[in-house]
Amino acid sequence: MTSSWYGNSGEADQASEYEDEDNDHYDDQDDSDYYDDGYYEPERGNRARRVTIVIASTVAAVLVIAGIAWLVFGKRPPGTAPDPNPPSAAQVRLAAAARSYLAVATPSDKTLDVEEDAYADDERDNLAAAKAELRAQVVTERLFDKELAAIKFPATVEATAQALIRANEARFRVTLRQARAKTLARLRALDSARKAGDAAVEVQAELIRKQLHLPPVPSS
Repeated sequence: MTSSWYGNSGEADQASEYEDEDNDHYDDQDDSDYYDDGYYEPERGNRARRVTIVIASTVAAVLVIAGIAWLVFGKRPPGTAPDPNPPSAAQVRLAAAARSYLAVATPSDKTLDVEEDAYADDERDNLAAAKAELRAQVVTERLFDKELAAIKFPATVEATAQALIRANEARFRVTLRQARAKTLARLRALDSARKAGDAAVEVQAELIRKQLHLPPVPSS
């Protein structure tokens, strides 16, 4: 009879099978399930995978919530409710045209006021200075017409803008006649005609301001 460590061949074969099964079991384990000292912990790998899944799910949820908030609130400041009655496209265009008109009319009116005050001082006794101030007014009025014509108004307002330009052209034609006067008397004789031109311009200016929902022309 052949002796062995297991006592007999039958016991040896059975022990060999158990040993093979144990080896297969350990071969199937991930190296990450072992500590540095070789101690094996079966739950370590599973725990790491669960933590990774939880973190990934949390990040995804945060991104979804952020995306929904951006869609709902856009660029409004925090706590600002959406406008229940947002302006129409036509209202937005009209407001833009009104801002453009003021950007042209306000500096022009201020310049004309200064030039008219200077003319009123000089028309009594300084012909050359008075004529120079009238020519300066014509330059200001022509610039106003040019800038006004460049604004994109709605159709109804555009008609008024063109009427304002025509009234302004009629006024500065009188102003140019005054600027060619040879005497102070002739220069002052045309004041009334120029004042009538001012009134015609103011009528159109008031109308366009009303159409643009702007306050009346400031008094000089």
